[in-house]
Amino acid sequence: MKKNSKIIISLVVLTIMALSFVGCSKKEKEEIVKTDISFVAPNGVPSTAVSKMIKENIQVDEKYNINYSIENTADTLAAAVMKGEPDIAIVPSNLAAQAYNKGLGYKLIGTTGFGALYLISTEGETDIEDLSGKEVYNIGNGLTPDIVFKALLKELNINDVTYSYVGGPTELAPAILGGKAKYAVVPEPALTTILNKNQDIKVIGSLNDIWKEKFNSENGFPQASLIIKEDLINNDKNFIKELLAEVERSINWVNDNQKDAATYSVDNGSQVDVNILEKSIENSNITFVEIKDNKEDYINYFKILEAANSKSIGDKVPDEEFFYEG
Repeated sequence: MKKNSKIIISLVVLTIMALSFVGCSKKEKEEIVKTDISFVAPNGVPSTAVSKMIKENIQVDEKYNINYSIENTADTLAAAVMKGEPDIAIVPSNLAAQAYNKGLGYKLIGTTGFGALYLISTEGETDIEDLSGKEVYNIGNGLTPDIVFKALLKELNINDVTYSYVGGPTELAPAILGGKAKYAVVPEPALTTILNKNQDIKVIGSLNDIWKEKFNSENGFPQASLIIKEDLINNDKNFIKELLAEVERSINWVNDNQKDAATYSVDNGSQVDVNILEKSIENSNITFVEIKDNKEDYINYFKILEAANSKSIGDKVPDEEFFYEG
């Protein structure tokens, strides 16, 4: 009887322990409630920069469910940001300033790419200073390529250029290759597409390199900026730190694995030929720099844009609160 009692007691104890473990396990699972956050990047070089994160659905932290999406046009990206919809976004730097000046609660935390814009000519070797009196094609009045180009021409005292605009890079290529446009400002990967079809077209220069020279800038102009909602930063600074590390890893991987990065970008929705994408990465200036190491570039850039067209940055240079330095 005593032996049977001991067996029964042991079984009861084991059962209670097993139920306790199950209860703890269920409780732990119930406690992990993931918060949905959105991460938006525009199609093109910015989405290529984080193509690894998008393709592999990298989640960074178990507390969050990051929903990645790619905006195919500048207008839809701007509309989403100016409504304050994405929690995290890669945007043109002037759009980041506009969103901050509108009080939408975004902070700038880093650069994912510097200038990837190129001035080209079908008229043989020439120089940017020779554009006086010429017609130059560009993308969208008031967008980054237009703002940067006009700022450079203003610095060079060239004020008699005629501007013609198309809706996007896909419209630039036929205008140039068909002979309609003799001079144009072209982004990557459209540049590689054009040069691949007509090797007689000359690259007058990289606008980023010209910017470095004319404005005494070490890195050039920050074209693509990573912004994050202030509430998210304040609630979980450790997540922000881990996110930045993942963005940097993704960008380093892209530069070290250009063929795979091009494949990832096509898988993510890019309409550009994978071989063109691979070649274009080298000239795309995909680089990650945290804002603490790059703030002066932004301040100088915004001051230049303010002087050229203050509306492009929301009427004024953002104050110090705009920059999140960790």
